[in-house]
Amino acid sequence: MSDSTHDTRINALEAGIASGRLSRRDVFRRGAALGLGAAAMGGLLGARPAGAADKVKLTLLTHWGTKEQKDPMDKIIAEYTKANPDVTIDHQTVTFDQLLNRITTGQLGGAAPDIYHFYNLWMPDFIGSNLLATPPADVTGNIKSAYSEGTVGGASYKGTTWGYPTEVDLYQLIYNKKLFQAAGVEKAPETWDELKAAAEKLTVKDSAGKVTQAGFMLLPSWDSGVVHPFTSLLWSNGGQYVASDYSKALFNEQPGVETLQLQLDMIKAKTAILSTNLANDADFESGRAAMTIMANWWGATLRASKIGMENVGVAQIPHTAGHQPVALQYEWLWGVSQTSKNQDAAWKFLTWLNSPRSEGTSSPMGDFLTSALNAIPGRTSDQKAHEAVLNDPFVKPFVEAAPTARSEPIIPGAQEIKTALEKQIEAAWYGQKPGPDALSAAAKQADSILKEKG
Repeated sequence: MSDSTHDTRINALEAGIASGRLSRRDVFRRGAALGLGAAAMGGLLGARPAGAADKVKLTLLTHWGTKEQKDPMDKIIAEYTKANPDVTIDHQTVTFDQLLNRITTGQLGGAAPDIYHFYNLWMPDFIGSNLLATPPADVTGNIKSAYSEGTVGGASYKGTTWGYPTEVDLYQLIYNKKLFQAAGVEKAPETWDELKAAAEKLTVKDSAGKVTQAGFMLLPSWDSGVVHPFTSLLWSNGGQYVASDYSKALFNEQPGVETLQLQLDMIKAKTAILSTNLANDADFESGRAAMTIMANWWGATLRASKIGMENVGVAQIPHTAGHQPVALQYEWLWGVSQTSKNQDAAWKFLTWLNSPRSEGTSSPMGDFLTSALNAIPGRTSDQKAHEAVLNDPFVKPFVEAAPTARSEPIIPGAQEIKTALEKQIEAAWYGQKPGPDALSAAAKQADSILKEKG
């Protein structure tokens, strides 16, 4: 190493110390690499401005803006800052539909939060744009030892685990027991034929032929509400979403055509409605729809509604002959911004947040997930600590479905592909084009995206 290069690196080390960006561990590790002795490194540390490295402010971004969600998280944050008085944490929130844009524009504008809570589908694009910091080895080791292989896989891309997994969500058939009993439907449908028959039996029309109660509810105008149930049914029909090498879309092949046709048949028969009232649960809560396919997090909303959880049943995804029910699973995770000047402090907080408070107890994150979100925690020890909650009649079927669930494909351009598929499926639902044409159009767009970003 030349003298000028050596001096440049020492100057960079001094700048990192002065800004408080480097911990003592970082100083000694980097100083040793430069051939500095302990005395020299101690001198560098001694030159640090008073309090510069002792006061750290972290900015944390989530989409938990409702009082029922933000207040419990803020209470957990306060617990940490009380025990660590030299750390302050600013918890910022946006709505889910603003979260992706806030993360990407914040990074470009130089005002990126230190910590993000984000949907794992966004990982490929985040990594391609260098938005995420690679976790330290001790954090990666902690994650791999404390979470199931499938959950770790959902937080990983191209061989790297990018952060702490949090909630695990998967889809199942949700139905109204009271309406089933009134219609004489004795059990939840297990096959597609049984699904269509039950939907027909559960549909009620008035004297003018207007549907007053639909057997099944589809969820347009929301990408996950369209694509996740479709993909669960597709997999339960033996189909595939994309090729294993991510070279092309496969959801437009025959199993996918059959899956969309199942939905179109129910729409044509007027046994399925296109509901845009998911936000306030109007159609399912009020009994205007008897069945839908939704995720476990919806339970928190249903509990707050008037439907009565004793009237809500959960069953596996209906499948076709020769195939097994397969639920789509996705997850969220905590990550740290590549541009954060406080990466060590950020990972320290996240490790505390996602670790048991004591042996055999839940992590703070596990407490939050099971109480504020009605979510299944990803950490194995949290699942054990909250066994009573996870044995709840609504949550338990989701937990039981997890071993055979399949992770939403984490592929380049995943969000763009998902949006393209949503729009084309909706076009078929609304009669704007035939099902096969809609899926072919979506696949053409997906193939172009995969070629560009793969």
